[in-house]
Amino acid sequence: MSRHPHTHAPALPYCRNCHFTLATPRPVYCGHCGQETDLHPPSVREMFTEYLGHYVAFDGPLWRTLWALIALPGHLTNAYFHGQRRRYVLPLRVYLSASFVFFIGWALLPQGPTQTVEPDTEVTTPGEPGKPVRLRVKPGKTPAETAAAADAIATGASASTSVKVSTKIADCDLDRPETCTPFTRWVTKIANKAEAMTFEQWKSRARALAPYAMLAMQPIFAALLLLMFAGSGRRYAEHFVFSLHSHSLWFLALLLAMAAGLEGLMMFAVFGHGLAAMRHVYGLGWAGALWRGVLLSALYFVLLAGLAMSLVALIALTA
Repeated sequence: MSRHPHTHAPALPYCRNCHFTLATPRPVYCGHCGQETDLHPPSVREMFTEYLGHYVAFDGPLWRTLWALIALPGHLTNAYFHGQRRRYVLPLRVYLSASFVFFIGWALLPQGPTQTVEPDTEVTTPGEPGKPVRLRVKPGKTPAETAAAADAIATGASASTSVKVSTKIADCDLDRPETCTPFTRWVTKIANKAEAMTFEQWKSRARALAPYAMLAMQPIFAALLLLMFAGSGRRYAEHFVFSLHSHSLWFLALLLAMAAGLEGLMMFAVFGHGLAAMRHVYGLGWAGALWRGVLLSALYFVLLAGLAMSLVALIALTA
């Protein structure tokens, strides 16, 4: 009689994965490959935990790691440097867990990317200078269609009149190639593609690219730290660990700020937390941490602005 497929596998004297002979008494895990020795069909809870475990750290050190990340600035980084690798979740997994939670929460929050926005555009009619005319823009309208409707109202035509709108960069007219240089032609095409996209298209594409863009900022931020602390004797990898822990905290703080509507207050709290973390990790005084923190923040915001512009160009190019 065949064995029912959902019963436990029989206990064998060797590991089913690597065939390594098990010790006596029988261990819970194989001493050679680490696989469980007691195999059984997984429950729904076990499957769910295993699946999410690839994205979010749900194992034992999670809550200890979160407490240290939030309440003990710089402690996680120093603990990693001092060899406490099993006591806390590893830096990269902390970052992936925090970013996963942030982007899921960002998508679910009502003021996040799922919010329906109906902006108003004001135009001035030629016949009545200085008197604004308010135009209601419906969801799904592209910037080009909005501009066409505004021009129609300004000229006295019907707002439903189809008007072709083309952005010109440095007087580059795509219908007249001789007026364009290769660069202005490329920039003009990007601008026209951007105007042809709806607000919902922008949101969905930005949401898809944002996690990869923020992940790409990690080595850049670590490079800034390397320059900021040149001569300290610390290696690039050490700055990278500090970068991962810092961004993990920023993700969680930003999600909380968005949910509570306290973005301004949270920004100052995160800045102060970063100063305290730098003091403990790099051995600085408050004055040294302050001027480095201000300079580092300014450089980082410039890089973030450049990243945002690059994302806009990338979204428009792939439209």
